[in-house]
Amino acid sequence: MRRQWRILTIIAILAVVAAFILGFKTTKIGNFERGVANTPMGLQLGLDLQGGIDLVYQANLRDPVTDTLVIPTQDEMQATKKTIERRVNASGLGEPNIQILGDNRLLIQLPGVSDSARAKTLIGETAQLEIKRRLLNVARDIEEISQEDILGVRVSSLAIEMPEEIEVGTTTSATSTPVTSTESVTGDEPAQEKPPVPVLVIDFTEIGASEFETVLAGMLESLVPIPGTGDVFPNLLTISAEGESSPMSPMPYHPLFVAPSGQTVPLTTFNLFERLGGGNSFLVNLQGQLDDLAAAEDRFGNDPKITFTEVLGKMDEDLGLTGKDLDNAYPGQHAQTGLPVINLEFNPDGTKKFAELTTQIAGTADLSVFVLDDVELMSVGAQRPITGGAAFIEGRGFTFEYVRDTSLLLESGRLDIPIELIQERTVDAILGADSLARSALAGMVGLALVLLFMILYYRVAGIVAALALIIYGAILLAIFKVVPVTLTLSGVAAAILSIGMAVDANILIFERMKEELRAGRTILSSINIGFNRAWPAIRDSNISTLITCGILFWFADTLGATIVQGFAITLAIGVGLSMFSAIIVSRSFLRLVAVTPIARRISLFVPSGAADMPQKSAGTETV
Repeated sequence: MRRQWRILTIIAILAVVAAFILGFKTTKIGNFERGVANTPMGLQLGLDLQGGIDLVYQANLRDPVTDTLVIPTQDEMQATKKTIERRVNASGLGEPNIQILGDNRLLIQLPGVSDSARAKTLIGETAQLEIKRRLLNVARDIEEISQEDILGVRVSSLAIEMPEEIEVGTTTSATSTPVTSTESVTGDEPAQEKPPVPVLVIDFTEIGASEFETVLAGMLESLVPIPGTGDVFPNLLTISAEGESSPMSPMPYHPLFVAPSGQTVPLTTFNLFERLGGGNSFLVNLQGQLDDLAAAEDRFGNDPKITFTEVLGKMDEDLGLTGKDLDNAYPGQHAQTGLPVINLEFNPDGTKKFAELTTQIAGTADLSVFVLDDVELMSVGAQRPITGGAAFIEGRGFTFEYVRDTSLLLESGRLDIPIELIQERTVDAILGADSLARSALAGMVGLALVLLFMILYYRVAGIVAALALIIYGAILLAIFKVVPVTLTLSGVAAAILSIGMAVDANILIFERMKEELRAGRTILSSINIGFNRAWPAIRDSNISTLITCGILFWFADTLGATIVQGFAITLAIGVGLSMFSAIIVSRSFLRLVAVTPIARRISLFVPSGAADMPQKSAGTETV
């Protein structure tokens, strides 16, 4: 009897643990975390129940000679599939359902995900990682414009309405609109002439004007913030007069605003360079460089000879450092500040290249820039040379989600084969909720009918079976949550089927018990003999079902049928647990009932034919 109480204690502990797991939607113990906050009982639901994103990618592997599509090998497709699984799983987006379609396509289902942009970024298309050196403010002479291309240069003035505090490179945020001195304002007050602004008018040949327009176009393009980072590295232009003692400061295309964060933002309301009337003459606004017309004439004189120097805001230098040189990238926290950082570890070849890079930029304004598939992720400086092959990156505005996502992209380096998105579909969550509600209702109605039948037909034994089935259901759902198992409609069907098989095992046992009771045995003897004689049939039927589940899983894994695979896994777990429920839980509860006064009334155990059975007591039996 002592052994029996130990078994009952274990069952009670399992039931309490299962109830605890299901009672809280999310469970976290140390690094172990399970559950979804927005689903019933925190269960992991599939795309057909929860809604989400459905993406189809195609391999874009091309022959370098003919530029035709090449069919990748199955090993390459499997490697790409595993890489995507690792990225999505580690990102916290949930458990992806990924299957290979045909020879060169991947179906990626992300249940419960609504941020498709983030998902597509993490999955990546070609994802070629490069780490380059970024040189800042690199000066070069504009050799494309010779002295023969400059027909004349003259100093003039123009009345332009500009806030006095705007200067090139200052921290003001004011803006203005250029107007001429011939404009007037309405009202009682007469128009007042604006103070003249010194300007430089440069006349070019047609070729010279075209080259100067190209330079200005590059300056304008450099004012566009870099996608992903928002950084601005403006190109500058220096105009120097022959013989001048103090050259002007380099000028951007627009006045600049330097934010408190240090980011340079262009003020795009007026230009410092303008083409006059579509001809070959250009106007250079000298406001902020020279105070007035007299100062401009003193600087340039009459018919000066000028030269141009372009200062490139940034110039990226390829060092041959790629994702192949990076062994590991993972998120972490700074030891002193606790702020999120990105940790990097390079292989021996990458250690050497990264050491050369950081030696070049240490103590300078130059940066190392991380580019993934021609999209810049970030640019960072270096305080000192890093020669050990391990480093960390910290930055203003880094969040834990950002360092986690960026670490995944850096570590992945590149996919085994390039892929491109060919189809995107969003599954409405309302459809998922409707499917889930119908599935839950079907499961509850079916379980209630089964329990009602068992209680009405088998009486006390039926009540024991009902209690065992409730415990079985709680433990089954807890296992689904802890593993975790992604429940789809097919998985829910498999779970309901496993409940029926658990009931089937109890029916076999109870029928054997009834035969033993008719033979004149006591309740306890009938329970023991009934379980022993029913066990071979239960064992063989469940093992055959488990073998079928194994075959289904193997074929589903080979053919990429995730729906069938989920059905096989769910059914296998349910069948295995049903044997525990029938043989351990039901048997233990029946043995407990057999030593109570209820066991003296055999009619409460066998509804049919009980009148012909002797009323024996279970008091002389031992467990």
